[in-house]
Amino acid sequence: MLPAILPLFPLPQVVLFPRTFLPLYVFEPRYQELTVEALNSHHHLILALMRELPDPGTLGETVPIFETGCLAEIVRAEPLTAGRWNLLVQGKEVMRIIDEVPGKPFRQARTEVVPFDAAMLWPGPHRRRFMESLQTYATSEGIETQLKELLDLPLGDMERLNTLAMALDFEPSERQFLLESKDLLTLAERMIQLLDFTVGGRYLQGL
Repeated sequence: MLPAILPLFPLPQVVLFPRTFLPLYVFEPRYQELTVEALNSHHHLILALMRELPDPGTLGETVPIFETGCLAEIVRAEPLTAGRWNLLVQGKEVMRIIDEVPGKPFRQARTEVVPFDAAMLWPGPHRRRFMESLQTYATSEGIETQLKELLDLPLGDMERLNTLAMALDFEPSERQFLLESKDLLTLAERMIQLLDFTVGGRYLQGL
């Protein structure tokens, strides 16, 4: 069982999704300490998107973050020189940050799991609508081959949508919008909105 208070790793441009992987390069002393503590105990931390970019010369020690983040498990840790680390983390569950707790050099927080209904049926017409938007987006971006490779992976619906959310060229705030989806249909519908918006905006710019 994980502790009630978990280390918090704010990131300025990155959103992690459940069942996806993310490499992290840890170089700042406070996050080196966070890494060592996590590796010596539960191997978990919370990744959360910063609401604004940190001031130059800082690393977001006090920057506000979105209250919805992702529980991540450290699945590989490579020690480097001078206390630095290369980490590979896997997203586990969407978490709501209840409050931050002082007492450590790094940020830490109390959290709770945000329910996500991954068992909801995904109707055929909606699925076809999603694939149409996805294919149109891929054509406009010139990534048809990469998309086919991704779609050929043996993934379930939730894993596939989360992998697309990580892989496609969305803005961090757009990924946050996807992370906060309450169920599979909401996630798919929000992704359709973003795909159509991106394609529509590109066509307008080309006029």
